[in-house]
Amino acid sequence: MVVEAAWTTLAERQGARAWLARCGVVVDEPTPLLAVRVGSRVLATRSYQAYSVLSSVVWGVALFPPVPVLARFLVFTVVCAAYPLLQWRRVCRADRAAARLVPAGARPSLRVAAGQVGWWYLAAVVTTFGGGVVMCAVFAAHPAGWAAALVIGAASVAPVLGRALRAPVIAEDKASLAVDAALRAHDARAFAVPLVFTFLVWIDLSTGWPWPPARFVPAVGYFVLVVAVHVGALIEARRPSLPPGHYGTVTP
Repeated sequence: MVVEAAWTTLAERQGARAWLARCGVVVDEPTPLLAVRVGSRVLATRSYQAYSVLSSVVWGVALFPPVPVLARFLVFTVVCAAYPLLQWRRVCRADRAAARLVPAGARPSLRVAAGQVGWWYLAAVVTTFGGGVVMCAVFAAHPAGWAAALVIGAASVAPVLGRALRAPVIAEDKASLAVDAALRAHDARAFAVPLVFTFLVWIDLSTGWPWPPARFVPAVGYFVLVVAVHVGALIEARRPSLPPGHYGTVTP
């Protein structure tokens, strides 16, 4: 089968080299396939520190009474959902280019892909949105705004998670196959971050004072539970250990 040649930028190659080094693999020049796939992800997440600051500022502003309640929910949610999705689209374009470098691969089974993404991460998604629905339906002071925000949040997580679970393998050997598995977990955590939507509970609480125990106690319990599950997901996603293989060239 004839495949295309790769064209990669210096920034992509440097990003891929740094990512591989963090995983215990030292190369001077990553393979073209890894440069395209890994490098694009490193570049896509470089601005995440600024995004985190912006999200924190928007959340802080959303807690102040002068802001209309519905706007508090929607502006915070749109900011948190839109930016990772825009960065993820860059990664998707890079993956489409990478797929032309190798023969078409098969989709892993759902169970295998779920294990690669991480069971704790999947539990975090279910806990965040499932618990959010319960909180919204039973304890919310403003269920309409919270419900709309949950729908937007779930809609932003679904395509990223769906691709991580169902995308065909893009690999040319055992080394790139191991990287493919690691990138599924990376994409889910980098571009579909359910934890941010847990903060909707504080926006709902901020709409009224004093906080009655009937609302405050379940809200804190929900928040603590979701954070605990996310901590488990973070521990689960510690740097992948890549097996020996050809990840690039090493200058003697």
